Amino acid sequence: MTYYIKYQENGKIKTKVLEEEQYHKKNLPNNIIEIKKKNITNQSLFTQNKRISNKELINSLYELNLMLEANLLLDDALEILIENTKKDNIKEFFRKLKFAFSNYLDVNKSLKEFKVDFLVKSLFKITQDNGNIKENISILYEILNEEYETRKELKKVFAYPFILLISFFLALYAIFKVVVPKFEYMFTQNDIPLSFATKVLFQLKYFFENYSLIFLVLFSFFIFLIYIMYKNNLKVRYFIQKFIFLKIPILSAIYRYQQFYRYFTVINSLLNSKYEFYETLNKSKSLISNKYFLDRITKIDNLLKSGKSISYSFSKVEIFDDIVLNIIKTAEKTNSLTKVSFDIKNIYKKRFTEKVKFFSLFIEPAFFILIMGLIIWIVLAIFVPLWSMSDILKV
Repeated sequence: MTYYIKYQENGKIKTKVLEEEQYHKKNLPNNIIEIKKKNITNQSLFTQNKRISNKELINSLYELNLMLEANLLLDDALEILIENTKKDNIKEFFRKLKFAFSNYLDVNKSLKEFKVDFLVKSLFKITQDNGNIKENISILYEILNEEYETRKELKKVFAYPFILLISFFLALYAIFKVVVPKFEYMFTQNDIPLSFATKVLFQLKYFFENYSLIFLVLFSFFIFLIYIMYKNNLKVRYFIQKFIFLKIPILSAIYRYQQFYRYFTVINSLLNSKYEFYETLNKSKSLISNKYFLDRITKIDNLLKSGKSISYSFSKVEIFDDIVLNIIKTAEKTNSLTKVSFDIKNIYKKRFTEKVKFFSLFIEPAFFILIMGLIIWIVLAIFVPLWSMSDILKV
């Protein structure tokens, strides 16, 4: 938010421009005639938000968490963090955060210019509302750090197969450009009978030579179109996020368990802060970025408002398995939702970890099988006609 202040000084009309932080600090001139505020939301297509590195943010949250554990006030802890931080984006991020907390401004609006994990802004907003600062900062650090370590492990798993796959396709490019044309000429000149694998190879070579550029342009345009529709059309975004949430083998389960783990971690934190379950459910919706998951939780909220039980409401959305539903049903009867939310959080954390490990074990052999299959296909496509040629020459 920018403020344009028109004021009179020495008989002349002047204009002063103040940013929101300066304006709230009352850095105002005398003899004000008019104040106009302008919210600059229209950015150009190439304007980007200030990106905050996950690693830098996690390190800063670790320091902040330590200071809060030592019973420092949030303002004092943030001030120390700002003074000791060297990165400009991180420094500005925490300066804006401190200003928002100190002046009771909306955290989401204050941090709008920064590109960070959706959970970060949402959890800071909940912290601002419920005041449970120490526990929420600790939870935020724990979740982000675990997910960062998981991403590092997945990158290690993907690194070798990915390099191998890139090398293979570069070799395939060389084969299509140099090797296959010579064999095609030799086979056609000698009227050699071609196997199915050889015919497919020659067809791919023909496609590669004549249509690969067109295919790449059309494919790039299609991806760009999907991206634009995803950004601007809520129905498309809902459909894609539902597909990601439910339909992709293995990856959907990893993503789903991650979302559930985040969700029940915050539910447990709010219940520990003595919030009623209905209020907790409503507040926690702000943490959900996936539109399909948000729609399911909103349905639970609506069922609870209409007088349905908690266990019934959770069962009707059809995204939670029987074990979790039975635990919720037991907790509702014994009035132990706070304890049970902690148990459910741990269940989904364990499932998330197990799925990631399974995927790590699965992906490398899958890449090797794929590459091995492609190599066998090319070998058969080249050598089967050669064997036929040798039989003809013997005759």
